[in-house]
Amino acid sequence: MDESCKTSGILGLSRRFLLVLVALMVVLLSDAQPSRRIERWFDEARQHFSRQEYSLAIERSEQILEHNADFLDARLFLADIYFEMKDSPNEILHLKKALEISDMPLIRRRLGDALFATANYAKALEYYQSYLNIAALSSEGKAAIERKMENCRFAIRAMETPVDFRPERLPNTVNSPFNDYWPSLSIDQQQLVITRLIQQPGSQPQEDFYISEYGPDGWQEAKPLNEINTPENEGAQSLSADGKLLFFTACNRSGGMGSCDIYYSVRNNGRWETPVNAGKPLNTSYWEAQPSISSDGRFLYFSSNRPGGKGNKDLWRAECLGFDPNGRLKWREPENLGDSINTPGNETSPFVHAGNANFFFASDYHTGMGGFDLFMSYIVNDSVFTRPRNLGFPINTVNDEQGLHISADGLTAFFSSARDSLSKLDIYSFKLDESIRPKPATYVKATVTNSDTNEPVQASVQLVNLAVPGEIGRIENTDKQGELLVCLPTGTSYSFSVSKGGYLFYSNTFDLQNPRQIYNPYELEIALIPVKAGVEMDLHNIYFETDSFRILPQSEPELRKLVDFLTENPVLEVEVQGHTDNTGMAENNRKLSEKRAQSVVGFLVSRGIDQERLQWAGYGEENPVATNETEEGRRLNRRTTIKILGE
Repeated sequence: MDESCKTSGILGLSRRFLLVLVALMVVLLSDAQPSRRIERWFDEARQHFSRQEYSLAIERSEQILEHNADFLDARLFLADIYFEMKDSPNEILHLKKALEISDMPLIRRRLGDALFATANYAKALEYYQSYLNIAALSSEGKAAIERKMENCRFAIRAMETPVDFRPERLPNTVNSPFNDYWPSLSIDQQQLVITRLIQQPGSQPQEDFYISEYGPDGWQEAKPLNEINTPENEGAQSLSADGKLLFFTACNRSGGMGSCDIYYSVRNNGRWETPVNAGKPLNTSYWEAQPSISSDGRFLYFSSNRPGGKGNKDLWRAECLGFDPNGRLKWREPENLGDSINTPGNETSPFVHAGNANFFFASDYHTGMGGFDLFMSYIVNDSVFTRPRNLGFPINTVNDEQGLHISADGLTAFFSSARDSLSKLDIYSFKLDESIRPKPATYVKATVTNSDTNEPVQASVQLVNLAVPGEIGRIENTDKQGELLVCLPTGTSYSFSVSKGGYLFYSNTFDLQNPRQIYNPYELEIALIPVKAGVEMDLHNIYFETDSFRILPQSEPELRKLVDFLTENPVLEVEVQGHTDNTGMAENNRKLSEKRAQSVVGFLVSRGIDQERLQWAGYGEENPVATNETEEGRRLNRRTTIKILGE
């Protein structure tokens, strides 16, 4: 396999079996000793084989069999040649002919392997069972065959109960005459980045990135990412949710730490910066590759053969600690994903869905259809990975399936596959079967400006899961254009606040307890108001018991934000105003709103804010900011407002 294919790992990993010829060099001849001419032909055949001159090796071996059809070594040698050529039908033909000559147990095992490779699982199971019955095996050898037999049984069941799978090859604007693989999609589904292996006559294979934008007519012509592509190879990329960080794999580069390392590039002002090595402790002197960044930017998942793993290549993750003063990403020590994910075999191709609750990967050891199969595991409490589930047939086949990416809404999967043994790798998409769909996610895309000047504001954004008591939440920052994209897994509610020194802060609530589709994201234009007398800010994330002024625990993040604001502006005097919707009697609403405002003042005083700076008032239903005809409008009208009285 050429060196370029080692970058992403897609093309560089294949099943390797002990060649029969190596195991059988014990003078396995027919009843009559071969003539010297046949010995010479056989020696010539082996020399051709060692030089990968397979057609000449086949010609000499068949010449031998014309003279002696029972010459076992020639039959087995032909089976080995066809194995190397990935020609399973001819390999099976010669193994069966060999079995007519000799009842050697190893031939049955090889027949099981060859039949498995052609997806003839029932027949493969028969040969594995007969091999198990007659071979003298160690406990390890017996366990290996039993694992192969379990794969056969699983494959038979999977084919009897297929999942819904109708793959569609992406258009030629994305796919090319070359191998195209490893799709990664921005969360808004407008950018698709792929790895392409370009092979031109007379030139070394070249692995580069290409990007396609989604337009009115579908996916547009994929263009090279020239700011990142180099004369060397780069592949197996992962795009951050906001499309501003690209992680990828590059091998054997000057200044690299191991055979393959993880690199990243930052997108600023519409351009990708020069990639940098992610450094220690993410990279080591071993093989690190195939990164996948979580949608919240907290964890980077990757495959590595570093020490401390369970097998050959294991899956790991490292927590990202943000940028250091020099603009380089910092990392915690990577952790192995553990026994539920990793095996004595190879685990590769990690992908964490945008909802951060579903983890997908490829394995050549977990029970499956053959080669690399795709699996899914649930992430529990951000730390525990459940026992993986095979995605089933016909998503998985006897061939290798890797490089899976699933859209944030959980409906559409993108993957690369050679749908038969002769075709090249292309990018496909398909609608996921309901049984394996991940929990959907959506996103908030915000642009923050100064309300007076319309200039962009680099502000701090806090997102808190209201279902988790006491959670501090995620802290993000808008970029120089005042823009930010934050992913929101569904199934819960969030408080969302934007703050900047010298401005009133902005707050909002996103109720995603009922799934919200990705095509209906939150796109916000937020104009922060400079602090001055007379301005007001509405706080929608302070909650009270129904018909009560008792503050509910999920109000804590908003109230902490208010305390911080008043602490940072120690001379401001404010009025805390309570508002209700129009449900019930107007006078009752006014009294309730006043008591709620008093409760907020009481909280602020309990957190050290001088009471002399605080006033309160209740306005009931007098000043609505939305219609009271809808539930959403009534929710917006039930609010607490802070009015700046002066300094």
